[in-house]
Parts: sequence; structure tokens; C-alpha cells
Amino acid sequence: MNLGLVLVWRPNTTNSGAPTASHISNTVAVGVAIAAGCVLVVAAHAWLHQILTIPNDPQRADMLIVVQQGIRRMLQGKNPYTIYHVPWDAPLPYGPVLWAPYVVPFLLRADIRFVTVVGEIFVPVACALGAVTNATGGRWFTTAAWMSVLAAVCFNPDLERFASIGHTPVYWPLIALFAWLVATNRWDGAAIAMGLLVAARTTMIAVVPVFLMAVLRHTRTNVLRRLALTILAAVLPFLPFAIWDGPALSYALYGSYQNVMKKFVWASTTWVQHTIGITGLLLSNRLSGWVEAVQIVVMLAVYATCWRALRHDRPPLPWMALSLLAFSMTTLWPVTYIYFDVFLLLICAALAGTPWLERARHAFGAWLGTLAAASLLVIATAWAIVPGDSTLDVGTPAARPFLRSGFAADEREGERTFAWVEGRHASIVVPRRSSRRATVDLECLPFLPSEGSTQQMSAVLNGVPIGTAVLAGAWSRVSFTAPPPAWQIGVNELELFLSSDVSPAQSGLGADSRQLSVAVDRLTIQSR
Repeated sequence: MNLGLVLVWRPNTTNSGAPTASHISNTVAVGVAIAAGCVLVVAAHAWLHQILTIPNDPQRADMLIVVQQGIRRMLQGKNPYTIYHVPWDAPLPYGPVLWAPYVVPFLLRADIRFVTVVGEIFVPVACALGAVTNATGGRWFTTAAWMSVLAAVCFNPDLERFASIGHTPVYWPLIALFAWLVATNRWDGAAIAMGLLVAARTTMIAVVPVFLMAVLRHTRTNVLRRLALTILAAVLPFLPFAIWDGPALSYALYGSYQNVMKKFVWASTTWVQHTIGITGLLLSNRLSGWVEAVQIVVMLAVYATCWRALRHDRPPLPWMALSLLAFSMTTLWPVTYIYFDVFLLLICAALAGTPWLERARHAFGAWLGTLAAASLLVIATAWAIVPGDSTLDVGTPAARPFLRSGFAADEREGERTFAWVEGRHASIVVPRRSSRRATVDLECLPFLPSEGSTQQMSAVLNGVPIGTAVLAGAWSRVSFTAPPPAWQIGVNELELFLSSDVSPAQSGLGADSRQLSVAVDRLTIQSR
């Protein structure tokens, strides 16, 4: 991806002798559009597959869990900036610009991570548009470079894994808007976008000084107005919550992070030592007391370098990315995903000079068009791969990704495939594109140590109990009715709770030492 960015950074440079517009160019552009579209669909499918097979789980990451609980509390008329039990105590440490977009899927009873995927696919869609418009102008070399950037983003394994836990992609389109407004000298709009980015992610405050330097160098007038716009855009989203409970807001945004990092992450784990950045090196050498001082020195040096560069009329966006990179490398916990912001800012800066954006009358219009295209791509792909009603043939390789926990290996007896539940709890992932009332049918066989004994099975869908059934000693179908509030569009988690588990070896029924409770053959979801 870095090589591709180098090649496209001067997008107005064309290949010598390349036609600016011709039948060949248009033909190639069609081919590029098809290829780029295929890459985008593959990426959307892969990222959606992540959220359709992996439910929200605080044991993997608690960011979206806290966001969801904060939204639920806010819609109840309560202050979202409080402490949640997830099951450990955690506040909502993000600004309203980050969590507010998730309100839309929440109200639609959809998996809020659909918004995450839209945010992730936004920049690749813009890269595809950049590649196509360069192809129409006969810029073959730049077209190939943009296709390489597109592929690098879409096939990045870290980005794919991030889809199931990511909370920051929701503001990635705003990074693009900010970059394009800066590149087109729309300084008032850029100031507002800058402030909104700070309200989304406090790390973005590192970019503000370089942005103000750029304003000063490029306009020399209305600097105070643009400073005021930045401050207002950053502060106003927080104002209602500051009035509501200022100390709670302060602790959620700043105090809790300091406590968690210094009293737990630094003291009880080695997580930071395995990250990219200066902080990990300092902690590895037991120099934790120097972290803040080093960050101050590094940032001052970076700002001095940026000012010197801007005085020589260098483009401001790369230097803004440098300031964000320096801050990320010296922050208290430089986790991998904070570097996504840096690279996306660089990509969006390079996109600002492509013919596609230059032809747009307004950067905001180009941004809205890209956002609409990204949203439609995710909706169409999700509609194609998420079933309305479904049947899961447990015991087959195709069903294994949806057996989240508690199931033993696949087995077969004649034509019947199944898997035993080991222990008294199991969970199954159920993708569904509807939240209508539906019947949940399970074909199952309890493991009973003696004649006359029974097994009790309770079903819980997304935390909502939907029924209890008593199982006898033969294969049978058990039905539960799940009401609309129990469903969400996207991934659903069906949990099975059993009353007992028995080892065949201990009960004299074989050599199997597993603690078995019930075998599941088939799961069927049928709308009512």
C-alpha cells in the first residue's frame, strides 16, 4: 500500500504519450471498473462474514458493547456517560460523533456493526473511483497504482478481523471529508470537520495545531473564525452531556483511560510492550514515568518540523498525518487499529488530487456520493448473503462456523449428521435479515443414562428467554417461538442451557469420556 501511495501522490502526472481520452481509455476504464467492483464485493463479503459468524463479545473487545449499552441508556432518557458492567466496570469513553451513527441500526433492530463495515468500505470505494477516472484519462500507471492501494486495503487481514469488533470505522468517512475539504481550500468546512473528528476520537486533537498552521499559511485572514469553528464543532456535541453531568463526562473521556492504562494495562499485562511505537519500548525498559514527557518532546519536534515544511508551501495533509502518527506512537496504548486512521488520512490526501475529485463540483457532494455507494454496496451484499429463514445442518463442515461454543466434533450415523453438546451450555450463531416473529426448530437427541430419565433444555435468543422443553430418549423436534424483540437483523446468538450432562464411560454406556448432554442434528428458522 505504501508503494501505491508513493506512485499516486502526484496524480496529475500522466504517462508520456498516453491518450487523455479515447475509445481505448473508455474500454480500459470499463475493465478497471469491473475489476474494482469485484474487489469491493469480495471485501464486503469477507467483512460481513466476520460480523455474521462472530457475535459481539466483551471477551474479545468491549468497545461496541459499551457503545450499545450507552445508546440504550440514552434512548431511555438517561445520561450515557456512566459506568457499565460488561461484565467488568467500563465507561463510555467515546465522543458523540463516534457513537451517534450507531443509533440508526440500533433503532432498526440491526447489528450495529453494519455501520462499521460501511465505514471500512468507504475509502476502498473512493480508491475504486480514483482508479476508474484515471483510466478514462489514459493514466495507466496511476490507475494500476490506485488498484494496488485498493487491493492492499481490501485484503488487509487486520482490517478484516477488525470488522467484528471495530468501533472507529464509523468516523473514517469523516477523515476523507476533512482531507478533501483541506485539499480544495474549503477552510470553513474543513474547520468544522476537524472539530467533529476531535469529538469522535480525542487522538485527532494532535492534528489540530497543524491544521491551524495550514489555515494561517493559506489564508492569513479569518484565522480566528476557523479556530472558533473548530472549537465549536469539537465542543458542542459534548455540551448537553457536560451540562447533564460534567464530572461523569470528564471521567469517561479522560480519567477512566488514565486509570485503566496505568493501573491495569501497564501494571498487570505486557500488552503495550507488544505494540508498535515508543511507549512499548519505554515500558520494556521500565521507563513508564517518561511516557508523557517523551510524547510532549516528540510532538513539539513534529510541530516545529510541520511549521517549517508549511512555510515552504508543502501540502499540509501529509504533515497532518505525520502529527497523528507521532501522537499514536507515543500514546499510552498504541494499539494496532489507531494506525488505520493515519494510513487512511494519507490515502484520502492522495485521492484529493485525482481527476475524480477534481471533476466534482463540491468535495461534499463527492463525499456524499461515495458514502451512498458504500452504503448501497454493504446493503446489497448483506441482502445477498444473509438469509431470511434458514436451515443449519449441524454436523456438516458448512455448519461448523456457526457453532460458536459447546459443540464437540461433527459425527455421522447413516444419513444423519450431528454434533454433541459437551457440558450444559452451547451457543449457535444464526444470521437473519429480518426481525419478524419466527419459530426456532431443533432436531435433537438427549443423552440419558437410564430409561425414564429426561433432559431439560432452555433456549435463549440474544439474551431473551424463548422457552424450555423436556427431552425424552429419542430423536425429536423441539419448537420455540421467538418474538420480534428477541431478533436483530444480522447475527443472532441462540444459547442452549441443559439441566444435566453425563459421561458414557461413567454411566457404563461406552468408553466415551466426554460429558454429553444433547446431540443436535438440524436447526430451522421459519418466519411466522
